[in-house]
Amino acid sequence: MVCNLAVFNMKGGVGKSTTAYNLAAGLVKFHQQKVLIVDIDPQGNASAALGIPIWELETQLKDVLQRQIAIKDIIVSTPSGVDVVPSNILLAEEEIPIAGLPGRELLLRKALVSIQETYNFIIIDCPPNVGVFAVNALMAAQKVIIPVDMSYLGLLGIQGIERALTLVRDYLDHPIAVAGALATRYDKRNNLSREVLASLQEHFGDLMFKTLIPETVKLREAPSYGQSIFDYDSSSNGAIAYQALVKEVITR
Repeated sequence: MVCNLAVFNMKGGVGKSTTAYNLAAGLVKFHQQKVLIVDIDPQGNASAALGIPIWELETQLKDVLQRQIAIKDIIVSTPSGVDVVPSNILLAEEEIPIAGLPGRELLLRKALVSIQETYNFIIIDCPPNVGVFAVNALMAAQKVIIPVDMSYLGLLGIQGIERALTLVRDYLDHPIAVAGALATRYDKRNNLSREVLASLQEHFGDLMFKTLIPETVKLREAPSYGQSIFDYDSSSNGAIAYQALVKEVITR
């Protein structure tokens, strides 16, 4: 049975896209899973990080949401073995028209029906907000991964994230669950990192992933080569951490 995971945080710069594409690549590399990334973030970072030339796209996710093309016709295969439904900033330009369509919250879920059984995992990289695209992502997912960077503002945003999930459950009647919260940009030498991590562990309890994603240059460099961290530097701390996360996700 396919598992649909949304990677969601309303704050930018928390490693959301980094987590989405490295998790996808790791599921393929280490567990031979069939994985699709749906890049519903108009920044297109997950698409670009896996080597897709996002500014040369003739068709993309916006065309699917506008019901102009089937989702299977825009899937791009990447060298990492991950399939991607790509997007770029043109998706953002269509947010208002798409928000006015009937059943706007379910556009992505309905689009995925035709390819759902092709994959073991569908990972949805959400935009850093709670607009129509983020709601579509959450409505298409069974579970959500919440990456949180080790900052005071990252900790402060947890209440907003949980409120957004409650709204989806209560007002849209979709029982989305938290797969786990993930500490990102962690620096063990930094007092604030340790304090934020302790607060997250207290708040989330067993829903906190044990894996800690370190603050590392290698994770920032890899996308410029169109590679996952495993292809860019398999021995780096970032690669070791994301491999551990992949194992946690599989066992959960």
